[in-house]
Amino acid sequence: MTKRLPQLADIHDCTGCMACVDSCAQKALNSYRGDDGHLYVRLNEDKCVGCLKCEKVCKGRDLYQGNNDLKESSPFAAWTSDSVLRSRSTSGGVFAAVAKKILQDGGVVVGSSFDGRYAKHIVIEKYEDLKNLQGSKYVQSNTEGVFNEIKKYLPERKVLFSGVGCQVAAVLSYFANSSHKDNLFTMDLICGGVPSDLLMVKYFEMKKGLDAISSFRTKRKYELRGIIDGKENVLGRGALPLAGFAAELTNRFSCYDCQYAYAHRKCDITIGDLWGNVGFGEERENGLSLAIAHNERGLLLLKESNLNVHPIKWRDFLPYNGRLVIGKAPIPYLRKTLARNACKMTSATFAEVYSTAIGIIHPILFMERCFRALSDRAFKHSKDKIIRKLISR
Repeated sequence: MTKRLPQLADIHDCTGCMACVDSCAQKALNSYRGDDGHLYVRLNEDKCVGCLKCEKVCKGRDLYQGNNDLKESSPFAAWTSDSVLRSRSTSGGVFAAVAKKILQDGGVVVGSSFDGRYAKHIVIEKYEDLKNLQGSKYVQSNTEGVFNEIKKYLPERKVLFSGVGCQVAAVLSYFANSSHKDNLFTMDLICGGVPSDLLMVKYFEMKKGLDAISSFRTKRKYELRGIIDGKENVLGRGALPLAGFAAELTNRFSCYDCQYAYAHRKCDITIGDLWGNVGFGEERENGLSLAIAHNERGLLLLKESNLNVHPIKWRDFLPYNGRLVIGKAPIPYLRKTLARNACKMTSATFAEVYSTAIGIIHPILFMERCFRALSDRAFKHSKDKIIRKLISR
């Protein structure tokens, strides 16, 4: 009998969640970095036994898409009362406060850790290690292996998983049939898209002597910092890893049609920066978060953690947080040609082009930039219209 090979997401739909890799007991799936700088999965047909577990978990993510019914979730302005946790956070420290609560209850926390070059999801069991998961990381965090780590803890301990929407959907799909899934708590982040690792590759090639990236932002501003000769230096907001992220020209193809950007989500809590006219002016200096509870579990978790939570109205912040509800965007020409350009362009030219700093000395690319600016303006008008319609319901 001929085995049927699994049908997994293609390059345009793959989110790089790695759930399929962890689901394969035969180790027939391996991750690799494509020419566009993104993580993908390759199947070894000789090792595959046709069990299709990977296909089930991959397609199962579709069950965890949400909707834009604003009445189904409860938004809050939030910040932790723990000054130490808040000082380490880039906003109000909601994740840290909830994570501390889970750890105090004997649970474990799964989140993204950054080593100065790469981000990877890890499991922590001790409060002392919580600082390793705090802070913004504008790179994709590799979750390979973490699903099987969660499986070890879930039968007897609470597990808090934190990640972007597609990663949370993968975790929920992976453990959909687990008899211990009530021990699993999930928190996702408002995501601006997953940038290519080429931004880091090219930047490290240009920045000789750079040992590591130390931070991407502070509470008050986006500013790349790095370690050079043992000392921390301000590398600037225009540095490629940060400017390239903001330009959104290297995102995964799936990010331009995100299936998880909704006001109401299947996770327990969504967090992000709180932009908009919501007050709490004196608290902004120390960091202020948006926290959205999507169910009773999430609401209870926010209330039981050491947090100040204040109900806010959607109309006061949603116009400033469009990424929360709108995951669709046109795919730029420069994204379609990313892999080819990475091979052809020098690192300096690549940095100019993909940080949108290109000038008129490159007339064709400059014209493309101008066209994109006009397209972005038209798309923004469309997004604003969608948000106004949601708020008026």
